[in-house]
Amino acid sequence: MDPSAPAQRSAPLPWRRSAPVVSALALLLTDAVAWVAAAGLAYLLRLLLVGPLPFLWVTWTAGLSWIVFRLAAGLYPPRGVSPPDELRRSFLTVAAGALSHLVALVVLREWDLVRLLALSLWVFLLPVAWFARTWTKALLLRHHLYGNPYVVFGVGENALRAIREMRANPEYGFVPVAVFGDEDPALWGGEILGVPVLGPVREVERVVFPYPVTRAIVAIGRREATAARVKEISTEFAGRFPTLLVFPYLLGLANLWVEPRPLGPFLALEIRHLRFSTVNRVLKRTLDLVLGIPVFLVALPIIAGAALAVKMASPGPAFFSQTREGRGGRPIRIWKIRSMVRDAGERLKELLANDPAAREEWERTAKLRNDPRIIPRVGAVIRKTSIDELPQLWSVITGEMSLVGPRIMPTNEVETYGEEGKKLRREVPPGLTGLWQVQHRNDSDMQVREIADSYYVTNWTVWMDLWLLLRTVRVVLLGSGAY
Repeated sequence: MDPSAPAQRSAPLPWRRSAPVVSALALLLTDAVAWVAAAGLAYLLRLLLVGPLPFLWVTWTAGLSWIVFRLAAGLYPPRGVSPPDELRRSFLTVAAGALSHLVALVVLREWDLVRLLALSLWVFLLPVAWFARTWTKALLLRHHLYGNPYVVFGVGENALRAIREMRANPEYGFVPVAVFGDEDPALWGGEILGVPVLGPVREVERVVFPYPVTRAIVAIGRREATAARVKEISTEFAGRFPTLLVFPYLLGLANLWVEPRPLGPFLALEIRHLRFSTVNRVLKRTLDLVLGIPVFLVALPIIAGAALAVKMASPGPAFFSQTREGRGGRPIRIWKIRSMVRDAGERLKELLANDPAAREEWERTAKLRNDPRIIPRVGAVIRKTSIDELPQLWSVITGEMSLVGPRIMPTNEVETYGEEGKKLRREVPPGLTGLWQVQHRNDSDMQVREIADSYYVTNWTVWMDLWLLLRTVRVVLLGSGAY
């Protein structure tokens, strides 16, 4: 095969040359607007409760210091930063900005005059800035204006995994635009998850990209991976790709909070398992109660309304309970609003016996996209909006579940996991929401769910829980992937 042929038949994925500058300016402008909005809300609150206030330069210059803190934290844009870590950096910059603002007010003896404005401003700023940036990033992603283009070296199993994660998590800023690999010539000229395979590794020297590509990721698969080959690629193309990532075949190894440590001339990885810390366990339980109790109280009218709608649409009880596997493998009983007809079991058996495609889908995902068991209209709505899950908030309050954790499942589904996957998910309480629910919803098979659950357990921090809760709100409002 002519090595130039793949490059002639395929082309890199679209990406805009102006993306780095546009995304940085867009996020900077978004933060400025968020600051003005938060200050406006704080001033309105002060006006309603106390009265008007003269213009104060120190309050407005605090906004500039906050922007500087965010610039120093690498948030314009946050390239290669995980969303939980971005949330952590956002919180810390708000805390730093608030502290500097309060110190300035005390020094200038203006604290007594504007303390309500100062305190409320920073309280408003964190959620306003976060949701504004989330919206801006979604807009930038839609127009190929966020992140950096990456060349992927490798066409094996590890490359597939790397590309899948980059495509599934575009907010990380990794944009795969082309693949080069020596392992399987049959793939040259084809695609991996929509990313064109342009030929062998050396073909990268002959491909002219329509935009600058200075970053690459080496994702050689486990069978063909050797330290010598990774080093060879890293050294040979260092001039072409000054920034190069190595994607090792370390499936299941915690990576959100891994830190490299030099050990003589060698590299060691420090891995912290934060879920075993007593302080962190208390913190997680506190978060469940502080957020779970008020949300449950707010949800009570919604639960009552949905239950009434179910009673009117289908004969039988509005609620039903199921036995699920809890922490340590112990059985727990959970409650849901009924979204299926009373003879759901018989309908499922009949469908699976007569429809091979539905049987294959059920065996692969334990879900059905066109499920005949769902109560017409009402059942579909409460499932798509996840209203049927709201009674489980009571299990969160009692401690049998957590707001965030591995998806609660019956024991027979848990048994489809590998031994390591089962062990990991049984170390923590199951969650009302979790990683695969917000990233894939029902559009995933059991292997994807096992990987996501294991990743969550090994990488847990309170910042991940907060990020997943924020992401859950967006996913539920959009109704994506639910059926």
